[in-house]
Amino acid sequence: MRRSVLGALPILLFALFVWLLKPLDAQAASGKVIYTFQGGADGAYPYSDLAIDAAGNLYGTTSDGGVGCGGYGCGTVYELLRTNNGWKHRVLYSFAGSSARSFDGLDPEAGVVFDNSGNLYGTTVGGGRSGCGTLFRLAPNSHGAWSERVLYNFGCNSDGHNPKADLVFDNQGNLYGTTPAGGTGTGFCGGEWSGCGIVFKLSPNPDGSWTETTIYNFQGAPDAAIPIGALVPDGKGGFYGESQYGGSGTCNPGQGPLDPPNGCGAVFELDPSAGGWTENVIFSFFLGRGFARAPAGGLIVARPNLLFGTSSVGGNGLGTLLQLNDMGKGWNQSILHRFYEAEGRTPVGRLAEAPKDTWFGVTQGGGMNGSGTVFESTQAGLKERILFNFDRTAGSPAAGPTVDSRGHVYGTTPGSSNGNNGTVYEVIP
Repeated sequence: MRRSVLGALPILLFALFVWLLKPLDAQAASGKVIYTFQGGADGAYPYSDLAIDAAGNLYGTTSDGGVGCGGYGCGTVYELLRTNNGWKHRVLYSFAGSSARSFDGLDPEAGVVFDNSGNLYGTTVGGGRSGCGTLFRLAPNSHGAWSERVLYNFGCNSDGHNPKADLVFDNQGNLYGTTPAGGTGTGFCGGEWSGCGIVFKLSPNPDGSWTETTIYNFQGAPDAAIPIGALVPDGKGGFYGESQYGGSGTCNPGQGPLDPPNGCGAVFELDPSAGGWTENVIFSFFLGRGFARAPAGGLIVARPNLLFGTSSVGGNGLGTLLQLNDMGKGWNQSILHRFYEAEGRTPVGRLAEAPKDTWFGVTQGGGMNGSGTVFESTQAGLKERILFNFDRTAGSPAAGPTVDSRGHVYGTTPGSSNGNNGTVYEVIP
Protein backbone atom coordinates (compact mmCIF):
# COMPACT_ATOMS: atom_id res chain seq x y z
CA MET A 1 0.00 0.00 0.00
CA ARG A 2 2.82 2.36 0.89
CA ARG A 3 4.53 1.61 -2.42
CA SER A 4 1.36 2.53 -4.35
CA VAL A 5 1.13 5.91 -2.60
CA LEU A 6 4.79 6.67 -3.27
CA GLY A 7 4.39 5.59 -6.85
CA ALA A 8 1.47 7.94 -7.24
CA LEU A 9 3.39 10.89 -5.73
CA PRO A 10 4.67 12.28 -9.05
CA ILE A 11 1.12 12.18 -10.41
CA LEU A 12 -0.21 13.96 -7.31
CA LEU A 13 2.47 16.64 -7.56
CA PHE A 14 1.68 17.19 -11.23
CA ALA A 15 -2.04 17.46 -10.40
CA LEU A 16 -1.22 20.04 -7.72
CA PHE A 17 0.88 22.01 -10.24
CA VAL A 18 -2.01 22.03 -12.73
CA TRP A 19 -4.44 23.08 -9.98
CA LEU A 20 -2.20 26.01 -9.06
CA LEU A 21 -2.32 27.19 -12.65
CA LYS A 22 -6.11 27.13 -12.79
CA PRO A 23 -6.65 30.71 -11.53
CA LEU A 24 -4.63 32.01 -14.47
CA ASP A 25 -6.60 29.87 -16.90
CA ALA A 26 -9.91 30.99 -15.42
CA GLN A 27 -8.89 34.63 -15.64
CA ALA A 28 -7.71 34.17 -19.22
CA ALA A 29 -11.14 32.76 -20.12
CA SER A 30 -12.73 36.05 -19.07
CA GLY A 31 -11.03 37.87 -21.93
CA LYS A 32 -12.17 37.90 -25.54
CA VAL A 33 -11.63 39.68 -28.84
CA ILE A 34 -14.65 41.83 -29.64
CA TYR A 35 -13.44 43.00 -33.06
CA THR A 36 -10.81 41.87 -35.56
CA PHE A 37 -9.73 44.34 -38.25
CA GLN A 38 -9.81 42.99 -41.78
CA GLY A 39 -7.11 45.29 -43.14
CA GLY A 40 -9.19 47.00 -45.83
CA ALA A 41 -11.80 49.72 -45.59
CA ASP A 42 -12.41 48.97 -41.91
CA GLY A 43 -8.83 49.85 -40.93
CA ALA A 44 -5.67 48.06 -39.87
CA TYR A 45 -2.99 48.19 -37.17
CA PRO A 46 -4.53 50.04 -34.22
CA TYR A 47 -1.75 51.52 -32.08
CA SER A 48 -4.01 53.76 -30.00
CA ASP A 49 -5.75 53.36 -26.69
CA LEU A 50 -9.54 53.72 -26.59
CA ALA A 51 -11.97 56.45 -25.51
CA ILE A 52 -15.37 55.59 -24.02
CA ASP A 53 -18.52 57.72 -24.26
CA ALA A 54 -21.35 57.90 -21.70
CA ALA A 55 -23.20 55.03 -23.41
CA GLY A 56 -20.17 52.74 -23.21
CA ASN A 57 -19.27 52.92 -26.92
CA LEU A 58 -15.57 52.73 -27.82
CA TYR A 59 -13.55 55.03 -30.10
CA GLY A 60 -10.03 54.67 -31.46
CA THR A 61 -7.76 55.01 -34.46
CA THR A 62 -6.00 52.68 -36.87
CA SER A 63 -2.70 53.70 -38.42
CA ASP A 64 -3.50 52.01 -41.73
CA GLY A 65 -6.49 50.91 -43.76
CA GLY A 66 -9.57 52.89 -44.71
CA VAL A 67 -10.51 54.14 -48.17
CA GLY A 68 -8.21 57.19 -48.31
CA CYS A 69 -4.94 57.62 -50.19
CA GLY A 70 -6.33 56.18 -53.41
CA GLY A 71 -7.69 53.11 -51.66
CA TYR A 72 -4.33 52.17 -50.16
CA GLY A 73 -5.42 53.37 -46.76
CA CYS A 74 -3.98 56.15 -44.61
CA GLY A 75 -5.71 55.21 -41.37
CA THR A 76 -9.12 55.63 -39.78
CA VAL A 77 -11.05 56.82 -36.76
CA TYR A 78 -13.57 54.16 -35.79
CA GLU A 79 -16.40 53.50 -33.35
CA LEU A 80 -17.44 50.24 -31.73
CA LEU A 81 -21.12 50.62 -30.90
CA ARG A 82 -22.46 48.55 -28.02
CA THR A 83 -25.64 46.70 -29.10
CA ASN A 84 -27.83 43.91 -27.74
CA ASN A 85 -26.26 41.62 -30.34
CA GLY A 86 -22.65 42.47 -29.59
CA TRP A 87 -20.36 45.17 -30.90
CA LYS A 88 -20.90 46.94 -34.23
CA HIS A 89 -17.89 48.51 -35.96
CA ARG A 90 -18.21 51.74 -37.94
CA VAL A 91 -15.56 53.90 -39.62
CA LEU A 92 -16.15 57.54 -38.70
CA TYR A 93 -13.41 58.90 -40.96
CA SER A 94 -10.77 57.66 -43.42
CA PHE A 95 -7.72 59.89 -43.69
CA ALA A 96 -6.76 61.09 -47.17
CA GLY A 97 -3.09 62.03 -46.66
CA SER A 98 -1.23 64.85 -48.34
CA SER A 99 -1.72 65.43 -52.05
CA ALA A 100 -1.89 68.27 -54.55
CA ARG A 101 -5.51 68.89 -53.56
CA SER A 102 -5.51 67.87 -49.92
CA PHE A 103 -3.44 68.49 -46.82
CA ASP A 104 -5.13 65.87 -44.70
CA GLY A 105 -3.28 63.76 -42.17
CA LEU A 106 -2.23 60.13 -42.32
CA ASP A 107 -1.09 57.43 -39.92
CA PRO A 108 -2.82 58.28 -36.62
CA GLU A 109 -1.22 56.47 -33.68
CA ALA A 110 -2.63 58.39 -30.71
CA GLY A 111 -6.12 57.94 -29.33
CA VAL A 112 -8.95 60.48 -29.54
CA VAL A 113 -10.50 62.67 -26.82
CA PHE A 114 -13.98 64.18 -26.48
CA ASP A 115 -14.90 67.80 -25.83
CA ASN A 116 -18.06 68.81 -23.97
CA SER A 117 -20.01 69.00 -27.26
CA GLY A 118 -19.27 65.42 -28.32
CA ASN A 119 -16.59 66.27 -30.90
CA LEU A 120 -13.47 64.11 -31.18
CA TYR A 121 -9.90 65.43 -31.33
CA GLY A 122 -6.70 63.65 -32.22
CA THR A 123 -3.42 63.77 -34.13
CA THR A 124 -1.73 62.07 -37.06
CA VAL A 125 1.95 61.19 -37.25
CA GLY A 126 2.23 62.18 -40.92
CA GLY A 127 0.47 64.16 -43.60
CA GLY A 128 -0.51 67.80 -43.51
CA ARG A 129 1.13 70.69 -45.37
CA SER A 130 4.67 69.73 -44.34
CA GLY A 131 4.21 65.99 -44.02
CA CYS A 132 5.00 66.12 -40.30
CA GLY A 133 1.55 65.51 -38.89
CA THR A 134 -1.73 67.21 -38.08
CA LEU A 135 -4.14 67.92 -35.26
CA PHE A 136 -7.75 67.26 -36.32
CA ARG A 137 -11.33 67.49 -35.11
CA LEU A 138 -14.23 65.20 -36.00
CA ALA A 139 -17.72 66.63 -35.51
CA PRO A 140 -20.99 64.66 -35.85
CA ASN A 141 -23.57 66.13 -38.21
CA SER A 142 -27.36 65.86 -38.43
CA HIS A 143 -27.13 63.03 -40.99
CA GLY A 144 -25.33 60.67 -38.61
CA ALA A 145 -21.96 61.13 -40.35
CA TRP A 146 -18.83 62.83 -39.06
CA SER A 147 -16.97 65.75 -40.66
CA GLU A 148 -13.22 66.20 -40.29
CA ARG A 149 -11.31 69.46 -40.06
CA VAL A 150 -7.55 69.90 -39.75
CA LEU A 151 -7.00 72.45 -36.99
CA TYR A 152 -3.22 72.57 -37.20
CA ASN A 153 -0.42 71.39 -39.50
CA PHE A 154 2.88 70.70 -37.75
CA GLY A 155 5.71 72.37 -39.60
CA CYS A 156 8.63 70.05 -38.75
CA ASN A 157 11.96 71.14 -37.30
CA SER A 158 11.52 73.83 -34.61
CA ASP A 159 7.72 73.51 -34.77
CA GLY A 160 7.73 69.89 -33.65
CA HIS A 161 6.59 66.90 -35.66
CA ASN A 162 5.11 63.41 -35.61
CA PRO A 163 2.76 63.70 -32.58
CA LYS A 164 2.01 60.29 -31.07
CA ALA A 165 0.48 60.95 -27.63
CA ASP A 166 -3.13 61.60 -26.62
CA LEU A 167 -4.30 65.19 -26.25
CA VAL A 168 -5.70 66.70 -23.04
CA PHE A 169 -8.12 69.62 -22.44
CA ASP A 170 -7.89 72.24 -19.72
CA ASN A 171 -10.92 73.88 -18.09
CA GLN A 172 -10.91 76.71 -20.65
CA GLY A 173 -11.19 74.44 -23.69
CA ASN A 174 -7.52 74.64 -24.72
CA LEU A 175 -5.81 71.51 -26.02
CA TYR A 176 -2.35 70.40 -24.93
CA GLY A 177 -0.05 67.74 -26.33
CA THR A 178 3.51 66.78 -27.15
CA THR A 179 5.63 65.79 -30.11
CA PRO A 180 8.51 63.35 -29.60
CA ALA A 181 10.75 65.21 -32.05
CA GLY A 182 11.46 68.71 -33.29
CA GLY A 183 11.76 71.89 -31.32
CA THR A 184 14.81 74.00 -30.58
CA GLY A 185 16.55 71.62 -28.19
CA THR A 186 20.16 71.11 -29.22
CA GLY A 187 21.15 68.13 -27.08
CA PHE A 188 21.45 64.56 -28.36
CA CYS A 189 18.02 63.10 -27.75
CA GLY A 190 18.17 59.54 -29.01
CA GLY A 191 15.80 60.18 -31.90
CA GLU A 192 16.29 60.12 -35.63
CA TRP A 193 15.22 63.77 -36.03
CA SER A 194 16.70 66.97 -34.69
CA GLY A 195 15.22 68.37 -31.52
CA CYS A 196 14.14 66.68 -28.31
CA GLY A 197 10.40 67.32 -28.68
CA ILE A 198 7.99 70.03 -27.61
CA VAL A 199 4.86 70.71 -25.56
CA PHE A 200 2.23 72.64 -27.51
CA LYS A 201 -1.03 74.42 -26.75
CA LEU A 202 -3.91 74.88 -29.20
CA SER A 203 -6.37 77.63 -28.29
CA PRO A 204 -9.78 78.29 -29.92
CA ASN A 205 -10.49 81.77 -31.30
CA PRO A 206 -13.89 83.55 -31.49
CA ASP A 207 -13.92 83.21 -35.31
CA GLY A 208 -13.62 79.41 -35.14
CA SER A 209 -9.91 79.26 -35.93
CA TRP A 210 -7.29 77.86 -33.60
CA THR A 211 -3.89 79.23 -32.56
CA GLU A 212 -0.95 76.95 -31.79
CA THR A 213 1.77 77.93 -29.33
CA THR A 214 4.90 76.01 -28.39
CA ILE A 215 5.01 76.35 -24.61
CA TYR A 216 8.18 74.34 -24.06
CA ASN A 217 11.15 72.94 -26.01
CA PHE A 218 12.86 69.98 -24.36
CA GLN A 219 16.64 70.40 -24.27
CA GLY A 220 17.93 66.89 -23.63
CA ALA A 221 19.89 65.66 -20.61
CA PRO A 222 19.89 66.85 -17.90
CA ASP A 223 16.52 68.19 -19.09
CA ALA A 224 13.84 65.77 -20.30
CA ALA A 225 14.00 64.43 -23.87
CA ILE A 226 11.52 62.64 -26.15
CA PRO A 227 8.23 62.94 -24.21
CA ILE A 228 6.09 59.80 -24.01
CA GLY A 229 2.44 59.41 -23.07
CA ALA A 230 -0.20 62.06 -22.48
CA LEU A 231 0.23 65.04 -20.20
CA VAL A 232 -1.68 64.71 -16.91
CA PRO A 233 -3.23 67.68 -15.05
CA ASP A 234 -1.43 68.26 -11.76
CA GLY A 235 -4.44 69.78 -9.96
CA LYS A 236 -2.76 73.19 -9.79
CA GLY A 237 -3.34 74.43 -13.35
CA GLY A 238 -0.26 72.72 -14.78
CA PHE A 239 0.71 69.28 -16.02
CA TYR A 240 2.92 66.33 -15.22
CA GLY A 241 4.57 64.36 -17.98
CA GLU A 242 7.27 61.79 -18.71
CA SER A 243 10.12 61.45 -21.17
CA GLN A 244 11.77 58.28 -22.48
CA TYR A 245 15.24 59.79 -22.29
CA GLY A 246 16.95 62.72 -20.65
CA GLY A 247 17.19 63.59 -17.00
CA SER A 248 20.35 63.66 -14.94
CA GLY A 249 20.49 59.92 -14.27
CA THR A 250 23.32 58.05 -15.96
CA CYS A 251 22.61 55.09 -18.24
CA ASN A 252 25.44 52.97 -19.61
CA PRO A 253 26.08 53.62 -23.30
CA GLY A 254 25.92 50.76 -25.72
CA GLN A 255 23.30 48.74 -23.85
CA GLY A 256 20.59 49.10 -26.51
CA PRO A 257 17.95 51.66 -27.44
CA LEU A 258 16.52 51.83 -23.90
CA ASP A 259 19.93 52.60 -22.38
CA PRO A 260 21.32 55.55 -24.37
CA PRO A 261 24.14 57.72 -23.06
CA ASN A 262 21.75 60.63 -22.64
CA GLY A 263 19.71 59.84 -19.57
CA CYS A 264 17.39 57.10 -18.33
CA GLY A 265 14.19 59.16 -18.59
CA ALA A 266 12.52 61.83 -16.49
CA VAL A 267 9.29 63.07 -14.94
CA PHE A 268 8.66 66.77 -15.46
CA GLU A 269 6.13 69.35 -14.35
CA LEU A 270 4.88 72.32 -16.37
CA ASP A 271 3.63 75.34 -14.42
CA PRO A 272 1.81 78.32 -15.95
CA SER A 273 2.85 81.81 -14.93
CA ALA A 274 2.29 85.38 -16.07
CA GLY A 275 5.51 85.27 -18.06
CA GLY A 276 4.86 81.92 -19.74
CA TRP A 277 5.30 78.30 -18.81
CA THR A 278 8.05 76.93 -16.60
CA GLU A 279 9.31 73.35 -16.88
CA ASN A 280 11.01 71.54 -14.05
CA VAL A 281 12.40 68.00 -14.01
CA ILE A 282 11.12 66.66 -10.70
CA PHE A 283 12.64 63.18 -11.00
CA SER A 284 15.40 61.59 -13.06
CA PHE A 285 15.46 57.81 -13.47
CA PHE A 286 18.82 56.09 -13.08
CA LEU A 287 20.45 52.76 -13.73
CA GLY A 288 20.92 50.14 -11.04
CA ARG A 289 19.88 49.29 -7.48
CA GLY A 290 16.75 47.54 -8.77
CA PHE A 291 14.97 50.80 -9.59
CA ALA A 292 12.92 51.74 -12.66
CA ARG A 293 14.13 53.46 -15.81
CA ALA A 294 12.65 54.33 -19.21
CA PRO A 295 9.09 55.25 -18.13
CA ALA A 296 6.32 53.67 -20.20
CA GLY A 297 4.13 56.78 -20.34
CA GLY A 298 0.85 57.49 -18.59
CA LEU A 299 1.06 58.74 -15.01
CA ILE A 300 -1.74 58.56 -12.45
CA VAL A 301 -1.92 61.53 -10.07
CA ALA A 302 -3.25 60.36 -6.70
CA ARG A 303 -2.63 63.83 -5.29
CA PRO A 304 -0.24 66.64 -6.29
CA ASN A 305 2.68 65.08 -4.42
CA LEU A 306 1.96 61.41 -5.17
CA LEU A 307 2.31 59.86 -8.64
CA PHE A 308 2.09 56.29 -9.94
CA GLY A 309 3.27 54.81 -13.23
CA THR A 310 5.15 52.02 -14.95
CA SER A 311 8.56 51.65 -16.53
CA SER A 312 9.40 49.52 -19.54
CA VAL A 313 12.67 48.30 -18.01
CA GLY A 314 14.32 48.32 -14.61
CA GLY A 315 13.45 46.39 -11.50
CA ASN A 316 14.77 42.98 -12.42
CA GLY A 317 15.19 44.23 -16.00
CA LEU A 318 11.66 43.55 -17.25
CA GLY A 319 9.81 46.61 -15.98
CA THR A 320 8.15 47.95 -12.84
CA LEU A 321 5.09 49.44 -11.25
CA LEU A 322 6.35 52.46 -9.35
CA GLN A 323 5.43 55.28 -7.01
CA LEU A 324 6.92 58.78 -6.87
CA ASN A 325 6.35 60.70 -3.65
CA ASP A 326 7.35 64.26 -2.71
CA MET A 327 7.83 64.53 1.02
CA GLY A 328 8.96 68.15 0.82
CA LYS A 329 12.65 67.38 0.29
CA GLY A 330 12.50 66.15 -3.28
CA TRP A 331 10.83 63.24 -5.05
CA ASN A 332 11.59 59.66 -4.08
CA GLN A 333 10.99 56.47 -6.07
CA SER A 334 9.46 53.34 -4.58
CA ILE A 335 9.02 50.10 -6.51
CA LEU A 336 5.60 48.58 -5.87
CA HIS A 337 6.06 45.61 -8.19
CA ARG A 338 8.81 44.11 -10.34
CA PHE A 339 7.66 42.17 -13.38
CA TYR A 340 8.91 38.68 -14.18
CA GLU A 341 8.62 36.78 -17.45
CA ALA A 342 5.76 34.50 -16.40
CA GLU A 343 3.51 37.44 -15.49
CA GLY A 344 4.58 39.76 -18.30
CA ARG A 345 7.47 42.00 -19.22
CA THR A 346 7.85 45.50 -20.66
CA PRO A 347 4.77 47.41 -19.48
CA VAL A 348 3.51 49.81 -22.14
CA GLY A 349 1.15 52.78 -22.23
CA ARG A 350 -1.05 54.25 -19.57
CA LEU A 351 -2.55 52.71 -16.47
CA ALA A 352 -6.36 52.68 -16.30
CA GLU A 353 -7.79 53.65 -12.93
CA ALA A 354 -10.85 51.94 -11.45
CA PRO A 355 -12.67 52.44 -8.12
CA LYS A 356 -11.20 51.20 -4.83
CA ASP A 357 -7.65 52.25 -5.82
CA THR A 358 -7.44 49.53 -8.47
CA TRP A 359 -5.41 49.89 -11.67
CA PHE A 360 -5.19 47.96 -14.89
CA GLY A 361 -2.24 47.86 -17.27
CA VAL A 362 -0.66 45.79 -20.02
CA THR A 363 2.73 44.31 -20.85
CA GLN A 364 4.11 43.83 -24.36
CA GLY A 365 5.75 40.49 -23.71
CA GLY A 366 5.95 37.59 -21.34
CA GLY A 367 3.04 35.77 -19.80
CA MET A 368 1.87 32.26 -20.61
CA ASN A 369 2.11 32.77 -24.37
CA GLY A 370 5.01 35.22 -24.54
CA SER A 371 2.85 37.94 -26.12
CA GLY A 372 2.01 40.05 -23.10
CA THR A 373 -0.61 40.30 -20.40
CA VAL A 374 -3.37 42.42 -18.87
CA PHE A 375 -2.67 42.88 -15.17
CA GLU A 376 -4.52 44.29 -12.18
CA SER A 377 -2.91 45.96 -9.18
CA THR A 378 -3.87 47.95 -6.12
CA GLN A 379 -2.48 51.35 -5.23
CA ALA A 380 -0.37 49.82 -2.49
CA GLY A 381 1.07 47.36 -5.00
CA LEU A 382 0.50 44.51 -2.57
CA LYS A 383 -1.87 42.63 -4.84
CA GLU A 384 -0.96 42.03 -8.48
CA ARG A 385 -2.65 39.41 -10.62
CA ILE A 386 -2.76 38.50 -14.28
CA LEU A 387 -6.21 38.79 -15.84
CA PHE A 388 -5.47 37.86 -19.44
CA ASN A 389 -2.65 36.41 -21.55
CA PHE A 390 -2.41 37.55 -25.16
CA ASP A 391 -1.63 34.92 -27.77
CA ARG A 392 0.61 35.16 -30.81
CA THR A 393 -2.35 35.30 -33.19
CA ALA A 394 -3.63 38.66 -31.96
CA GLY A 395 -0.18 40.05 -31.28
CA SER A 396 1.08 42.13 -28.36
CA PRO A 397 -0.55 45.35 -27.12
CA ALA A 398 1.11 48.64 -28.01
CA ALA A 399 -1.13 50.95 -25.93
CA GLY A 400 -2.54 50.96 -22.43
CA PRO A 401 -6.08 49.89 -21.51
CA THR A 402 -9.32 51.73 -20.75
CA VAL A 403 -11.85 50.76 -18.08
CA ASP A 404 -15.62 51.43 -18.19
CA SER A 405 -18.08 52.13 -15.37
CA ARG A 406 -18.67 48.39 -14.87
CA GLY A 407 -14.98 47.68 -14.42
CA HIS A 408 -14.57 45.99 -17.82
CA VAL A 409 -11.18 46.56 -19.41
CA TYR A 410 -10.74 47.38 -23.14
CA GLY A 411 -7.76 47.87 -25.40
CA THR A 412 -6.17 47.10 -28.74
CA THR A 413 -3.43 45.00 -30.29
CA PRO A 414 -1.86 46.21 -33.55
CA GLY A 415 -1.67 42.78 -35.18
CA SER A 416 1.03 40.22 -35.76
CA SER A 417 3.30 38.88 -38.47
CA ASN A 418 0.90 36.06 -39.35
CA GLY A 419 -1.46 38.37 -41.21
CA ASN A 420 -3.58 39.57 -38.31
CA ASN A 421 -4.45 43.26 -38.81
CA GLY A 422 -5.22 44.09 -35.20
CA THR A 423 -7.91 43.52 -32.61
CA VAL A 424 -10.00 45.18 -29.91
CA TYR A 425 -10.30 43.10 -26.75
CA GLU A 426 -12.45 43.06 -23.62
CA VAL A 427 -11.42 41.63 -20.25
CA ILE A 428 -13.87 41.14 -17.41
CA PRO A 429 -11.96 40.96 -14.08
